[in-house]
Amino acid sequence: MILIDAQGLGASRPNRPLFTDLSLTLSDGDRIGVVGLNGCGKSTLLAMMSGDREPEAGVVRRGRNVRVGALPQLPVLPAGTVRSAVCAGLDRDAWQGEAMLSRLGMGDVLDTPTDQLSGGQKKRVALAALLAREWDALILDEPTNHLDLESREALEAALEAFPGTVLLVSHDRALLDAVADRMLAVEHQAIASYPGGWADYQQAQEILFQDLPAIPLWYAKVQGGFSSDVSNVHVGWDSVPLYYEVVKSAAK
Repeated sequence: MILIDAQGLGASRPNRPLFTDLSLTLSDGDRIGVVGLNGCGKSTLLAMMSGDREPEAGVVRRGRNVRVGALPQLPVLPAGTVRSAVCAGLDRDAWQGEAMLSRLGMGDVLDTPTDQLSGGQKKRVALAALLAREWDALILDEPTNHLDLESREALEAALEAFPGTVLLVSHDRALLDAVADRMLAVEHQAIASYPGGWADYQQAQEILFQDLPAIPLWYAKVQGGFSSDVSNVHVGWDSVPLYYEVVKSAAK
C-alpha cells in the first residue's frame, strides 16, 4: 500500500537549486536511509514528505488515514513538563512514554519544564514522544544527534521492532545498516537508489570509483574546504558529487 507519493518535487536556496523534478514513493514496509552532502536538500526533502514544508514545485499526496510521525533536526516541544510533552493523550498508556524517556536517558527529568532543556535533551524528548505512539510511517531527520551510546542502542532497537515504514537521514552508519534496506543518495539535484544498507551502499560506491576514469589531479574534501592532492585518496560517499564534476571537467 502506498503511504506517501511525491511527484516532481523542486526546492532551492538563494542562487542555487537543491533538487528538481524529484519523485519518491513510500510504501508500507519501506525502510529507507537518505545520505548526501551537507546542504544538498536532505532535510528539505524529509520536511516535504512529512507535510511540514510545501514543495516549491510538484505535489505530495498522502494515503487516506495514514499516520505519519516526523522528527525534524530541531524539534519544538510544547510548554509544560517533559512528562506532559511525551505522555499527553496517551492516557492508560502513559507508562510507555515514561519508559521510552527512561531508555533515552531522560527518566530523571520527567518534571523539568521543556523550556529548560538543552537542544540534545529536546531531541530525546521528541523522540520519546514519537516512539511511544503508533504510526504507519516515521520520518526522522538525524535522530541520533546528541544521543549517547546507550540511547542510540535503545533507538536502534525501537526502530528495528517498529512494524511500519521508516524514512531517515543519518550519518550513523550502524543505524543505517540496522534499519535501512534501501539507500537514497541526494546528488546532482536528484536522487539515486541503492539496495541494502550503508555497507551495501559504500560497496556500490567503491565499484563506481573503479569504473570511473582516473584523473591526474584529485580534489579531496578536507576540513575547512577543498585542497589539491596528487596522491591517492580514499574517498567516501560525501565526495562523489565533487568527483563527478572533476571527472567531467577533465574529460573536456
